[in-house]
Amino acid sequence: MTKAAKALQASASKRAILIANEKGGVGKTAWAISFVDIMRQDGVPVAAYDADGGVGGLGRLLGTRSEAGDRTAQQDPLVGVGFYNGRSERERDMLVNSIDEGHPLMVHDLAGGLLTDLTRILDAEKNLDEFLATFEDNGYRLTFVHVISNVIAASQSVGRYLKLVGDRADHVAVINRNFGKMNDDFPFWYGFVDPQGKEIGGKTRSEFLALGGVEIEFPALPAGTWAKLDALAIPFTQARGHTSLTLVERGQVQKFMREFRQSLEPARSVLGLAH
Repeated sequence: MTKAAKALQASASKRAILIANEKGGVGKTAWAISFVDIMRQDGVPVAAYDADGGVGGLGRLLGTRSEAGDRTAQQDPLVGVGFYNGRSERERDMLVNSIDEGHPLMVHDLAGGLLTDLTRILDAEKNLDEFLATFEDNGYRLTFVHVISNVIAASQSVGRYLKLVGDRADHVAVINRNFGKMNDDFPFWYGFVDPQGKEIGGKTRSEFLALGGVEIEFPALPAGTWAKLDALAIPFTQARGHTSLTLVERGQVQKFMREFRQSLEPARSVLGLAH
């Protein structure tokens, strides 16, 4: 990290987490739901925003609802989930405008493939310089959370963000263990040697670590249990007393929550969490 980047990091009093990946289906929103839901239960004030508009998974699971069960149009991001369409020219400015609300810790779950739209907010599609500067000038340190699946596109996405952002933000790579228990299950992130002796993959991870990136894991949750939570819109923190889940499934969720809390330990400082 450069001296200038270290100085900016030290001077920032607030943290903005952008959960981003150019590849959809990597588990990005599942991690966002886990972080916001579990940290709020632990007493951490998290302002949450869903950049996938009214169809986003974060807002669907954690958004405030009326007595009739409908998600309300007006959301307090500290209680529910503010939402906007990050691909819409009219709405995507909310990502930057949320700075004015001054929340010490805010999380934006960005829709997959939103990088180009980020460059359109202030930088006329050239780069992210003005975008980053706006957060810096308002006392925010940015953290980009990159959720890693087993496909090459997930690793390539990290490389694109590193190129545009560098050390002007902190970076966290979340290895999604729902895609495999072993590092060999993530060949393009960790790298491998093919039968001809050629080294393939792993370069992006090396660049990531050289920039001071932090790796953590996203614990696996049995697929059937996750499917029920998602379909029934049950937050993790409400699963314990939910009769739609079996006792075993409720136990699986409690185990997952314990493991999730533990998984954050190496990255607490860059995720805006006090030690």
